[in-house]
Amino acid sequence: MSDLAGSVSLRALDLAAQVRAPGHDASGRAEQVTHQLESAIGLGLLSPGERLPTESIMAEHLGVSPLTLRQSLAVLRSKGLLETRRGRGGGSYVTGVLPVVEADIARMLLSHTSDDLRDLVDLAGATAGSAARLACHRADEQDLRRLRSLAKRFAASSEAPMLRQTDARLHIGLGVAAQSRRLTALLIQIHAELSPLAWSHAWEHEQESADTEHGALLDAIERGDARAAEDLAVAHVEREGALIIDQHLALLTAHLVDPR
Repeated sequence: MSDLAGSVSLRALDLAAQVRAPGHDASGRAEQVTHQLESAIGLGLLSPGERLPTESIMAEHLGVSPLTLRQSLAVLRSKGLLETRRGRGGGSYVTGVLPVVEADIARMLLSHTSDDLRDLVDLAGATAGSAARLACHRADEQDLRRLRSLAKRFAASSEAPMLRQTDARLHIGLGVAAQSRRLTALLIQIHAELSPLAWSHAWEHEQESADTEHGALLDAIERGDARAAEDLAVAHVEREGALIIDQHLALLTAHLVDPR
């Protein structure tokens, strides 16, 4: 997950492969791969300016045929998220970030039940808490620098897409700092579902609170205070989850009053 423009690492591609589309059993393989790569761009696992590996390598790591992969790449190019360059240094490059579209957030929120969202937030909180606790014992200097860098990028961001991306990447970074592949994979899957629901217009005054919470959490990890780190991680996720659930309930109430 390089923060610098260059080639996408195979590790980042393997992380993207952890994403599963809702109802993925019923969807085609091309749709699944499109969702995986689109989610990876939204979460910042694949960043603008990075060059994708060759189609044969990508197909192998994503477990699909080259033809299926080409279909997915064509969809992403049509959305402005990828472009193909010819000649020396050619290939497929990440060129865009996922926009924060209010109508899409509303549609996705209404597609969930309140119980489903609460379950997802509970899972996110429990996983983040476990990752933060383990990070206190396992994180090395490189992990801490990466987390601090993400927190600084979040604090310096002024656009909703980057706030969404850096917040999610910091959460996923807890799994990396915990030195746990399974926790990291679970955090990726959780935030592939939660992140598209976050940082709507209703969140425009939440950046300062989130920044403060990020700082307190990273301070606890750096000083090795496992109990505090776990509590802070859970509280942070639960606060953001409550914003999502409150927005869902407000939309549901409005939809019941005026179902047009």
